[in-house]
Amino acid sequence: MIEWALESLKQVPLSGLMLVVTCGYLLGRLQWKGISAGPAGGTLGIALLCGYLGLTVESIYGGTKPSLTVGFFGFALFIYSVGFDAGPQFFSSLRAARGWKFVAVGCSVVVFAVALAVASAAVFGFDSSTTAGVLAGGLTSAPTYAAASEEARDAAHLSVSFALTYPFGLVGLVLMIQILPRLTKTDLSKGTLSEEESTDDRGRTRIHRRGAPELTRAFEVCKQDVCGKPLKELDLTHRTGCFISRVHRGEEVLIAGATTELQVGDHLLVVGRLDELQAFEGLIGEEVYDAELRERLPAPRRVHVSSKAVSGKALKDLNLMGRYRCMIQKIERGHEVIEPMAEVVLQRHDVVEVIGQSDAVRAVARELGRFEPSSQTTDIAIYAGGILLGLLLGSIHLRPLGLDFSMGQAGGLLIVGVVLSWARQFSGFTANVPRAARHLVRDLGVLLFVGETGLAAGHALHDGMSFILWQVIVAGALVTMLPVLMSLTLGRFLLKLRPVDVWGSVCGGMTSSAALGAVKRASDSNEPAVSYAAAFAVASVIVTVAGQVVIRFLS
Repeated sequence: MIEWALESLKQVPLSGLMLVVTCGYLLGRLQWKGISAGPAGGTLGIALLCGYLGLTVESIYGGTKPSLTVGFFGFALFIYSVGFDAGPQFFSSLRAARGWKFVAVGCSVVVFAVALAVASAAVFGFDSSTTAGVLAGGLTSAPTYAAASEEARDAAHLSVSFALTYPFGLVGLVLMIQILPRLTKTDLSKGTLSEEESTDDRGRTRIHRRGAPELTRAFEVCKQDVCGKPLKELDLTHRTGCFISRVHRGEEVLIAGATTELQVGDHLLVVGRLDELQAFEGLIGEEVYDAELRERLPAPRRVHVSSKAVSGKALKDLNLMGRYRCMIQKIERGHEVIEPMAEVVLQRHDVVEVIGQSDAVRAVARELGRFEPSSQTTDIAIYAGGILLGLLLGSIHLRPLGLDFSMGQAGGLLIVGVVLSWARQFSGFTANVPRAARHLVRDLGVLLFVGETGLAAGHALHDGMSFILWQVIVAGALVTMLPVLMSLTLGRFLLKLRPVDVWGSVCGGMTSSAALGAVKRASDSNEPAVSYAAAFAVASVIVTVAGQVVIRFLS
């Protein structure tokens, strides 16, 4: 049955590769307690299996391997996308107040991992390809694996060692996040915006959350003493900290202004933090659910933060709600979404979702930067032209002192991706690439590449490997665990960072979103996303070339 299926696939070019990508992607989506292999890990596993069963790279192209394959095209798309995604935050992360500390911890993970991978090669006698695979698997880094494949002398050793060490790298880091804080009696929520409870005069529990995200609630006006007076006279903003956004009166929905007078029975749409909303309820009336009032909220507009004047300022200092009656619903920084807490500091190239009246939102956009283009059209030239420049740059050979030096195709693509993405902020150079399009290109690229290289490695398994499996697994475990311990020590005792920030930076250094989720759950906070985003922006570039560094050093 298996032989018949494989023979059928060989009759249709590319069908075998598409099957590997499809099954690998679906496998990578399966989760167990929040842990998944991810699309790249799942695709590599399926590719190794299919390659071992007899599906070769040549067979997916109809019997003859072309000089330029789909896998190489995927490689170019993926490496360029890594740089393109990192570009906007690459430099701003270093300039942020504490950003350089987050970056230092994240990058130290990669440096320590490289040193341990080289040490394991010396102890166990691994070749350069196996060592690079151990490094990529220990860091659970598909970019490391992809870039290393360009210079690996034995692609099978690279792929198999990556596949063997990847599972422990994925699960081991999450287990360390769950176990280490307990062993060291470290409270990851310590120092975060914690909750405190008290009891009000009606015997109800009130929750005070310093810097908590702003919430939107509806209340009915029941108290006569607040009726018939303009809002500027009631001064509810200073008394409670809340802002009235809309007033639902009869069939009308009104915009609340300084001269608006409240009436009994009005439904008010109010924005504030939880303890502030509780105080507002005591002055105005009970909370109600008003579907029509919520449905009439304007759609959020996405604003790209590019103004130097607001970069480095906290949301509470900008006071957008008080000045414009506009609310920030969400902050996107790189791949992460950050809750709009009052203490969150905006950085250039953040993307924020703003809700408010059209004129007010436009004023906010002018102050913060500019609206993100609403068009879903992707400027293909920024990808095609960028890849062209990256390939040309990578082909340049410099020969100082008789030595032959080249950054390689991966290095060229990575550098051009960072530079072009960063340069988009300047006037006269714009390119619209929606977030969904960037993710599609990056994910499809890595799956095509991993699927093709995995098939080649799986076919080579028939001839056996020159390394001992348990040695590779042990080396991968060490590359995962020891750099984390050393970076934690660096962050806590030398850089004096909070535990939650150190762990977020470590996860950013390993580019592990699964581990970040574990830190968020352990700290019951979204704050680790801030340090993760800063470390990820720089570490994702460094970790990409780390495999090449190992191979060149050991060759």
